[in-house]
Amino acid sequence: MFFRPYIVASAVLFTVLGIVAAVTMGSATDLSLSAYFYDTQVQDFSWRLQPFVDLFGRRLVWFVPFGGAVIWTIVAWRQPRGSRRQLAWAGAAFFMGSGPLMVGVLKHLTAMPRPFNLAMFGGTESMPAYFWAHSWAEAGNALPSAHAASGFVLLSLFFVGLMTGCRKLAAGGFVLGISAGLLFGFLRIMQGYHFLSQVLASGAVLGLYGCVLFYILWSWARHKQLPA
Repeated sequence: MFFRPYIVASAVLFTVLGIVAAVTMGSATDLSLSAYFYDTQVQDFSWRLQPFVDLFGRRLVWFVPFGGAVIWTIVAWRQPRGSRRQLAWAGAAFFMGSGPLMVGVLKHLTAMPRPFNLAMFGGTESMPAYFWAHSWAEAGNALPSAHAASGFVLLSLFFVGLMTGCRKLAAGGFVLGISAGLLFGFLRIMQGYHFLSQVLASGAVLGLYGCVLFYILWSWARHKQLPA
């Protein structure tokens, strides 16, 4: 039983990550990391003006989840029909495409702002005292980070590895997904688009979403006794 203990442990891990994100939110750690990249002389985050970083954040980053969804769909199509491997890769394709979209909806429901919108970083807003936005117009559009989610969705390889019993793919996918999510998120921190807590929250949300999705797929495959 390779899948069940690892998926449960993963769910616990991502829950802890969510707790860390909640504790970090609005803390000195959150604010000081963003303050490190804020240039008081120009009253802005200087990395926002870096052409390649801006291009990557605005355009190129989206090729990872949505391009990956297409590639994983092709991989699924080439697997033996009706097999557990085909179901796993199809689930990975769905996870890649739907993950950032789900996060994109969630960030319109929360009130936490982007750093550059705060008065302390050259903006006009103050840190809200409430978590959920009272309306879409009042949403901070920052929590959780959709750009970080575009990296965290590479955890799809981790979940495929768990479901197919491939430990190397699971290990590699976990390292790749976490690393890409943190890297993409850190670039947005440097630009003043996100706080650290918003990046960590993205990892927690995507990780838990993957645990639930692939547990359902694994249970269905087991019930139907699909071949490997």
